[in-house]
Amino acid sequence: MFKLKSSDSHLASSVLLAFSILLFHVLLLAAIGLLVIIFRGIVNYLVWILLGGALLAGAGLFVLYRYMQKEKSVVSKLLELPEFKNRKVEVNILGGLASFKIDPDDQARSAIDTEVTPLTHRLDDPDSLRVRELSELARLFEKGLISLEEYDRGKKDLLNQ
Repeated sequence: MFKLKSSDSHLASSVLLAFSILLFHVLLLAAIGLLVIIFRGIVNYLVWILLGGALLAGAGLFVLYRYMQKEKSVVSKLLELPEFKNRKVEVNILGGLASFKIDPDDQARSAIDTEVTPLTHRLDDPDSLRVRELSELARLFEKGLISLEEYDRGKKDLLNQ
């Protein structure tokens, strides 16, 4: 009924392409105008925006402070542990990005701490660790850093484990 000739279809597609390009430009100009209005508003109201941000940050810190006051008993119980007794504990949130430091005070060590050997996490199996320690012992003996008696005693200790 309404059949278009081939020349008419090319004309219709050209008009449609021109319309879409024109629409794209209008939308682009509207977006640029909106950005100008938004940034002009940001510049004009920058002080109020900064004050609002500071108020929100202050409210967040106040809520955190109130929470810490409620949970004070948990922190005080933690600090009463023998590991923290008579030692300075420093918790640094923003300056050190959540760092936690305990003052290494040697006079404040308890009787339990004097007999504790340092706990190290090892990823090696005991056999490969023993081989490595034996080779280190042999290297020390070859360089003359330990005597034959110390070498034999160390080897005996390592093999009896």
